[in-house]
Amino acid sequence: MKWLTLLAVAILAVGCHGCESGWVDIGGACFGLFTESMPWADARTFCQGYGGDLAKVADADVLRTLYEYIMTYGLSGSYWLGGSDLTFEGDWLWVNDNSRVDRGTPFWAIHSGLFGWDHEPSGGADENCLILDESRKYYFNDANCNLIFHPVCMV
Repeated sequence: MKWLTLLAVAILAVGCHGCESGWVDIGGACFGLFTESMPWADARTFCQGYGGDLAKVADADVLRTLYEYIMTYGLSGSYWLGGSDLTFEGDWLWVNDNSRVDRGTPFWAIHSGLFGWDHEPSGGADENCLILDESRKYYFNDANCNLIFHPVCMV
């Protein structure tokens, strides 16, 4: 019986992804949601100081879990993510690996446009950085990179 207990503990230790205190394991990566506020470039440098980068949220389950975390802990404000179209307008990429940011549902917020409802991003050359937008129930939105929001870091 003692051997079986040790085996179970060993399997759990190998199978669990450990995050530092204050970070949360979501989908096998460690996410940190911070209360400090800063522009997008400073937020990226801030996250790199922890050995990571602004978060990549390429999975609907990760987006849902981040939303639930924000609601559960009563956090507020919008949050910077690691997506941008700074390199080429309209070409949204995750900065940590240059993969494409998925467009549309279930990630991006919708807005009322000239021809009816449409998905963000809608800001053109003035809004090149990605946020989890508090005013849009924490769906993705494009924002001016010089605005002040909280970083979501991922290591």
